[in-house]
Amino acid sequence: MNRPSISIIGAGVLGASLGHLLMRKGYRIAGVSAHSMRSARGGAKFIGGGTPYILNLGAASGAEVIFITTPDDAIKMVCDELAKGGAIRDGTFVFHMSGALPSNILASARRKGASIGSIHPLQSLATRREAVSNLPGSYYNIEGDKKAVAISKRIVRDLGGKEMVIPTKGKVLYHSGAVLASNYLITIFSAGIELLRVAGIPRSKALPGLLSLVKGTVKNIENVGIPMALTGPIQRGDISIIEGHINEIRKFAPGLLSLYCQLGKETVKIALEKGGISEKEGERLTSLFYQNIKRG
Repeated sequence: MNRPSISIIGAGVLGASLGHLLMRKGYRIAGVSAHSMRSARGGAKFIGGGTPYILNLGAASGAEVIFITTPDDAIKMVCDELAKGGAIRDGTFVFHMSGALPSNILASARRKGASIGSIHPLQSLATRREAVSNLPGSYYNIEGDKKAVAISKRIVRDLGGKEMVIPTKGKVLYHSGAVLASNYLITIFSAGIELLRVAGIPRSKALPGLLSLVKGTVKNIENVGIPMALTGPIQRGDISIIEGHINEIRKFAPGLLSLYCQLGKETVKIALEKGGISEKEGERLTSLFYQNIKRG
């Protein structure tokens, strides 16, 4: 089956890495646009094909599938520009790659006869090279109209990914879950490093030390799942240890106390699910965390 031609509107980390992977799978990259010709040329060079453009209309014209990989705030504006300029016609497929925004922000493309959808990789993409390495094997959240979802599944499979189809109304909650699990992990990691620093351990040792711990935790989640991967004082019911944590954090890092207790309160639920603590212990721990959230 012939693969459709692709245009990439926005040659940043996601757009360039997506184009690169699709090019390797036999897709023809028709055009690549960016905010400057230098960026467009750099994106096309990384992709390995595609004519660079500074004008989105030029990059999109003639492509069967248009990927809008701009920042979220620009997606609707870019789609409207392409629709008004005649780059979108009956039978075109238009996708954006936002995790939170629904496909229906591409309504102007639909009015021109296009099928619209969104494809969001559930993956952390720090640089182009990291993205090319991380995207194969990743899960992709897809939603949109029937034809768009069908071709999305094919594209995701060609990328070496696994699809998750979600109702349009579920996009925001889906994205908030991804933010909690990925972005906030960095926040928690940073807070852990800060507590080790206050305790007297230099960052040069705290970071690799905690990284080793987190890698072990992720491996446990992969191997035995949740709640069985949970370890530590909450799942053991070590209330005196938790009280010690709270007292020391209040003295030496009070700005982190609320975060510690909010997360602790949620962790009690997982410990109860695992069966490591009794209902009574869970109530005591929840009360302890709640009291100190209010005090914090």
